[in-house]
Amino acid sequence: MQQESFCQFSPLFPPLKTLLRCLQAGISKPIIHGMKLLAVFVTIFCLHVSAKTEAQQVTLNLANVTLEKVFEEIQKQTSYNFFFQEDALAKANKVTVKVKNATVKSVLDFCFKDQPFTFEILDKSIVVKQKEEIPIPKSKIPPITITGKVVNEKGEPIAGASIRVKGSTIGTSTDNNGEFSLSKIDGPITLIISGTETQPQEIVISESGPVTIQLTTKVKEFDQVVFIAYGTTTKRLTTGNITTVKASEIGKQPVSNPLLALQARVPGLFITQNTGIAGGGITVRVQGQNSIGSGNDPLYVVDGIPINSQLPSTGLGLVLGNSGNVAIGSPPAAGNPLNYLNPLDIESISILKDADATAIYGSRAANGAILITTKRGKIGKAKFDIDLQQGWGKVTRRMEMLNTRQYLDMRYEAYALDGIDWRDPNQVANDLKVWDTTHYTDWQKQLIGGTAAFSNFNASLSGGSETVQYLVSGTYNKQTTVFPLPKNFADQKGAFLISLNTTSPNQKLKTRFSANFMVDNNRLPSADITEFAVLAEPNAPPLYLPEGELNWELNEAGSATIINPLVGKYAFYENKTNNLITNARVGYEVIPGLEIGSSFGFTQMQTRDYSPTPLLAIRPNWRNTVEQNSAVYGNRNISSWIIEPQVNYSRYISKGKIDILAGSTFHENKANGGSIYGVGYSNDQVLGDWLSATNIFANSSFSTQYRYNAFFGRIGFTWDEKYIINLTGRRDGSSRFGEANRFHNFGSAGVAWIFSNEKIIKRNNSVISFGKLRASYGTTGNDQIADYLYLSRYFPVPNVQVPYQSSAAISGGLPPNPHLQWEKTNKFQTGIDLGFLKNRLLLNATYSRNISSNQLLSYSLPTITGFANIPFVNFPATVENTTWELSLNTINIQSTQVTWETGINLTIPRNRLTEFPDLDNSTYKNQLIIGQPLNFTRAYKFQQVDPATGLYTFDAKQDPFNPDYLEDAKIFINTNPRIYGGFHNKVTYKGFELDFLFQFVKQVAYNMRFGSNFNTLPGNFFRGSSNQPADIINRWHKQGDIAPVGKVSTLEWDNVYLNTTYAMGSDAAFSDASYLRLKNLSLSWNLPPALQRKLGIGNGQLYIHAQNILTITSYKGLDPENQNIYTLPPLKIISAGVHFQL
Repeated sequence: MQQESFCQFSPLFPPLKTLLRCLQAGISKPIIHGMKLLAVFVTIFCLHVSAKTEAQQVTLNLANVTLEKVFEEIQKQTSYNFFFQEDALAKANKVTVKVKNATVKSVLDFCFKDQPFTFEILDKSIVVKQKEEIPIPKSKIPPITITGKVVNEKGEPIAGASIRVKGSTIGTSTDNNGEFSLSKIDGPITLIISGTETQPQEIVISESGPVTIQLTTKVKEFDQVVFIAYGTTTKRLTTGNITTVKASEIGKQPVSNPLLALQARVPGLFITQNTGIAGGGITVRVQGQNSIGSGNDPLYVVDGIPINSQLPSTGLGLVLGNSGNVAIGSPPAAGNPLNYLNPLDIESISILKDADATAIYGSRAANGAILITTKRGKIGKAKFDIDLQQGWGKVTRRMEMLNTRQYLDMRYEAYALDGIDWRDPNQVANDLKVWDTTHYTDWQKQLIGGTAAFSNFNASLSGGSETVQYLVSGTYNKQTTVFPLPKNFADQKGAFLISLNTTSPNQKLKTRFSANFMVDNNRLPSADITEFAVLAEPNAPPLYLPEGELNWELNEAGSATIINPLVGKYAFYENKTNNLITNARVGYEVIPGLEIGSSFGFTQMQTRDYSPTPLLAIRPNWRNTVEQNSAVYGNRNISSWIIEPQVNYSRYISKGKIDILAGSTFHENKANGGSIYGVGYSNDQVLGDWLSATNIFANSSFSTQYRYNAFFGRIGFTWDEKYIINLTGRRDGSSRFGEANRFHNFGSAGVAWIFSNEKIIKRNNSVISFGKLRASYGTTGNDQIADYLYLSRYFPVPNVQVPYQSSAAISGGLPPNPHLQWEKTNKFQTGIDLGFLKNRLLLNATYSRNISSNQLLSYSLPTITGFANIPFVNFPATVENTTWELSLNTINIQSTQVTWETGINLTIPRNRLTEFPDLDNSTYKNQLIIGQPLNFTRAYKFQQVDPATGLYTFDAKQDPFNPDYLEDAKIFINTNPRIYGGFHNKVTYKGFELDFLFQFVKQVAYNMRFGSNFNTLPGNFFRGSSNQPADIINRWHKQGDIAPVGKVSTLEWDNVYLNTTYAMGSDAAFSDASYLRLKNLSLSWNLPPALQRKLGIGNGQLYIHAQNILTITSYKGLDPENQNIYTLPPLKIISAGVHFQL
């Protein structure tokens, strides 16, 4: 017969406790019988003792603890002893108790209100036992009348709380004393109780009578958890400049790269989507550009593991675009590393901007850090969530170009002004001689006007107990293209996430493991056809013949007269990538407050890409003569590991708390790859096999190894939750520097004063609910340079026809520089955080000033040295970035039925070169100007179009028609954003939620007023790129005309051609490109509970998500974000979906 097991905490009865444990272990029958007799004796004794202890009181401040912990604390403060069944109590829910001088019974009533047990007080003994549930048919329960009171954790009444009967329209609210009443309601019923500052709660009531309901206060804005380097904090206690974007905001955006979910949401962070191609490049800048020639990317950290900020290209994949400039000497890059991380697997993204937040990362975070935390399992029942989403994508805007009549008029006029007869046999004018001059095609509509399909399916299983929490998630994502290509031209991703957290029963040993794996198969045309869609002649012939083959519009000689952009149907680019990110952490609490542990990480990215050029993609007259069928095969392998042992110590000292962190980092990253080129295959069916090629050539290769070692520490001290100081330090060692300068020290200090906690302000202020002043100063470094630059390097010479003595050839590369030093950035920031009207209005203002010195730049050498340059030398140049960051969040309406929240963030950046000694005598004289931004354009001062000649004139010292760049280009145009930010609103009504975000950017960009590109000027012809913007209509035609656009010409490199290029380089070629964009829109409806029960689901929701919906701008090009006509602009995506739980 199985024996029940009991526990008793009190040390006053060690024999009883021992016997009870013996009973649990099943020890001999005599002991069991003795145990039973002793239990009976103790019970009889307790029943006869005076009840003088009944009114004993306790003071508790416990958060999210077990019932055993509550019992232990009560026993410490009273003479009560607890008896309970140990295995049953394991099912108990954790509780939060904050009371002062409360009776034991009232505390236990609160702790047991939602538990599957009850208790009985027998003098000094408290017996815990299982509840006996006796179901009563609803028809037999008479109508009930309920009176009650709603209080908070301190027992204070809550006025205005909503009381509603679930599944009905019956309800009321509490009065000023927190009291309410409901009469004659058929029971049993479920009450839903909620308040403006409390978490909603449901309780079941089956009989009349008074009830007391205690609600838990909501986690306030300033008390929300914020992830920082090697730990967490809260907004209230942080001294750094950190912004966090949560999963709830990320999940409302139909994006495949999590970086795009940050646009317009984070002050000080500017993100540019460089292409609308799936898997394309994205540029990220945190508080501006610090380095002139080195990398300017932030540090990306996923679950504690640094990942590459740039992906080295195999030599293929140019269609993916880039993610900003790479450092001099580094392999070319393509795409973006975070394209291989599933946004739906992310719990939060924290952007660390100032020295206090980033200095602990040392040399890797001079440009800020972006910390990504993936989702983890939570305590609770197993949940199976399913999310299904289907969407559609379109190009947001089109560019107004010339139609056929307007285009032909321009061409005929250009010939006439040049005095040339276009019918002359020596003139190549296929658009006038061969093509149908009555034909018109809107190429933007035909080539980039299609609809891309966006599909996303996600399923996850999560749950856990106090000791084990788990999460398993799987996602399939597919995005096709707007190009008129077969459906297999798509980016298909399969993502898998597993997370497992464990805690020992004594809470001392904690482990965490996560693995994120993605398989990506992306097929694209080998080249972006957007340029053709914009610039193709409007009378260019159809791209397909009637029988469905590609049209080359052959002339009488059999030569192709067009460049067919749809060769990408056959000459495609395929990228297959597997990406693995794994992390594990082990921590053990040696003594209370002292934990030792270590984290371990490993990443592996493997890429195989392939780009064939079959005969069908080659113009017919070139096949197997000028050009043979060919293929390029690429591969890339990037792997890294990291180990970071750490010691954490935390202790309360009187009114203060001290937190100490010490640790070390051991990190290695390896990358290698390249491509080979095969040509001359027997047929197109074997292009995938490089052994079938007649000739194989080395195309490109790279191999790098990066090692990093550091020691770091942090000390944080908080006194009375008013005064905060945070000190960090790090000593870095990087393999990218020579032995003389391999190690460097970095550090920071941050302070904060929560002045709203001062007594004088609390007593005399009813408006300010929170106020904090903060400031920090520190240094960070930048080692985003190519590897091995301090060494003398040699490079292989591939594809040598006749190798000398059959030996591989190498060429002298670059001279060594063992004195290479770190770039250093000094960061200062100060700010204020304010909360008004019980934090219904939150204001944050931050000023930052970052000064980057010891700039690493290429140094040119005289040719007699045998070298063109030294790749990197430290210049005494200084770059300054100042930033004003402002954010305002308000709760406009907050009631039981309606809530309306608004948020706006605004950034005012400024970037400039402040120092560069002897700049006028350096090779950077024409690239940099002291006092100007790093990204500026030198321009001529435009005057007008000369009425007599139709040529442009400029403010020039010598010839107004032919200005000199060094003498006359004195206008400096800043193309950096002047102001940027976002405006967010969230409105809820019953089960509906509307969420929308506007993005705004103030900037200047090239306006294409004088022509669409420098290669084919107005009037010139080059097949596939001769059309011009519609503004060319307002051009000069004849002598005496007053016009904004000059004369057109068919000639290249004559005076008209050169004069037009000067106009394109003048200040008149730049104009306002500011825009206001409805960046994100989300509308959702939570299904009614009755419908969910009928369907057998939970958390049912229907939703519509949309991205890049509407753009308001005066910009003349395709899109003001990526500002060019050569790559596909960001797409407008609208998706509809359903989420539910089984």
